[in-house]
Amino acid sequence: MKKMVKRKVSDKDILSLPKLYSGGLSSWAIAKKFNTDHKNILYHLKELSVKRRDKSSAAKEGVKAGRIIIRKNSIPKNLQLNSDLAYILGVLVGDGYMDYSTKFRTYYIGLSAVDKEFVKQFQKSLYNFFRIKPTDEFRKSRKEKWNPQYITRLCSKEACDFINSIGQFKKENWAVPQIIKNSDNGIKYAFIRGFFDSEGEIDRRIGRVGASSVNLVGLNEIGNLLSGLGIRYTIIKKRDNRPNSHQKYVLRIHDKNSLELFNRLIGFTIQRKQKILKVLFPSRQR
Repeated sequence: MKKMVKRKVSDKDILSLPKLYSGGLSSWAIAKKFNTDHKNILYHLKELSVKRRDKSSAAKEGVKAGRIIIRKNSIPKNLQLNSDLAYILGVLVGDGYMDYSTKFRTYYIGLSAVDKEFVKQFQKSLYNFFRIKPTDEFRKSRKEKWNPQYITRLCSKEACDFINSIGQFKKENWAVPQIIKNSDNGIKYAFIRGFFDSEGEIDRRIGRVGASSVNLVGLNEIGNLLSGLGIRYTIIKKRDNRPNSHQKYVLRIHDKNSLELFNRLIGFTIQRKQKILKVLFPSRQR
């Protein structure tokens, strides 16, 4: 197959660049028009002192010209609280995140973690509730000692708006949503499981389940949910001597009856954590 040769732009072509670019064509579209290398167009635009558009302006021009097609991911109408939404909200007050930017037109709900089954469960709950297919990604770290990450994201402004209508989910000042507080126990189980899948830890040596957060108010609200289920807990300060680190608090469940209840009612989606609970309490699994 004969290879296409990129041609050099003529002086006439170069002089036409400012008008073409200000008229809305992207640097990539101009390079394609003149069958030349993109870097060549960028060089001449710089030499002609043509101010480049920022990402937001470039996206708007792309939409206007039809080069970028925005697909609206609509969510079902009359959505009602269920265990899938409760799990999503529990993860969002932990490791989950939401990017909501009108400037860059990015709207997505996501999770990145080393435990595949955790990310898969979050992905499944997102799809079950919003009926929009999330992404399924895998990313290896450039640093040898870092574990690879499993990633999922659901891109939808409507879904983000729905989550925002429920409550606050930023790490420093999240709160247990009122709809969770007023719900039945099954919903509370799913919410707490999402939180502990994110922030939970289990010490096999001393038989203790814990979860940490910089948000003491939010952690106390998690404790209130646990108390309502008959699970006792304590909250302590966690000393962290690293520079610029935030004060952390740890919620601990350590008496046998409370641990058995946690195992039977809530447990972990993450297999490596659930296996430890299974060893500690082999006869009573949820």
